[in-house]
Amino acid sequence: MSEKCTIGEPQIQKVGHDGILEDKIGKKKSTAQRRWRILAKALIGPQEPISVDTEHEISVRRFTSFDLLRVDRMESSAADPDSAVWYEYSTVLENKLFTVEIRRLNKNFTANELIGFNNTGNICVWPSEECLAYYLLKNRQLCRNRKVLELGGGMSCLAGVIVAKYCDPKEIALTDGNVTSVNNVRRIIFRNGMTDFVDCGVVQWAKAARAIRAARSVRAFAHPHPNGLRVKSWTGGAKDVAKFTGKLYDVILCADCLFFDEARSDLVETIYGWLANDGVALVMAPRRGSTFEQFTEAAVKRGFVARRIDRYDGMIWSRHLELLEHSQEYCPDLHYPILLELTKQKKTSPG
Repeated sequence: MSEKCTIGEPQIQKVGHDGILEDKIGKKKSTAQRRWRILAKALIGPQEPISVDTEHEISVRRFTSFDLLRVDRMESSAADPDSAVWYEYSTVLENKLFTVEIRRLNKNFTANELIGFNNTGNICVWPSEECLAYYLLKNRQLCRNRKVLELGGGMSCLAGVIVAKYCDPKEIALTDGNVTSVNNVRRIIFRNGMTDFVDCGVVQWAKAARAIRAARSVRAFAHPHPNGLRVKSWTGGAKDVAKFTGKLYDVILCADCLFFDEARSDLVETIYGWLANDGVALVMAPRRGSTFEQFTEAAVKRGFVARRIDRYDGMIWSRHLELLEHSQEYCPDLHYPILLELTKQKKTSPG
């Protein structure tokens, strides 16, 4: 296969000549920044594979879609700047047409803009988000009359937008850790006429997980109802995130958010802290070396029951097999999203 992806490597402690261990924190920061630069360069750079060293390689994104949804560019509006273009995403299922309008940012991001909190969701709609959106559209009962939260939805929150429009959720909140993404999603919500029942805000997993852990450690819980969770003090740095902390969610959606090792434990903790006891988290992502397995292991260690489903939809699986046979650009390890269902372990009484 022609594409390779940088994946998480175990942190190795090195001993200097004086016998003192090097600063692990500084090393992690430099490693993370190097990976952001690699990914940024791959997304916006030349059309040739970029080799960093013999162990870390990544190439430009060549495979873009399973073609599950038709994408048509819409006419430009004077109300929108040149840096954004509207597209209609549509499909026909059971002789019924489903459409949503999605705003894509049309700008060239620099490497510096992509370093820091993940801004790659502003580049495109990734195949995992496409597959999750299609899967939920075909299984609309999963979110019907349920409280739904999407984490890390990027510039479109495509899966969450489709759930909001067609799956009749009781409540729905769409989030990303990047302000640019969230502002774009707010425009999408307005365009699709859903501002009266869709919440949208900035949620960064590290800050959310820290608040959840702090609340647990001081037993700062109130229970206005059986599925209620309240954090006394929120330090997330975003005003609109507070509205997501007063409840638990029946369904949590997360597409292609497992790439970076540094965010793994925080994402697990955020999902665990905000998922109702009888709820389910639907996490969709490619294997990408060992990143999928490492996330699954972390989730199980935290207390989740994990169910991995490779063949979760007949159409997506058919496209996968077709691409395997006919596309040299398609690499299942990088591109085929696996569905991971996470539920909380049932607590049993002693004896």
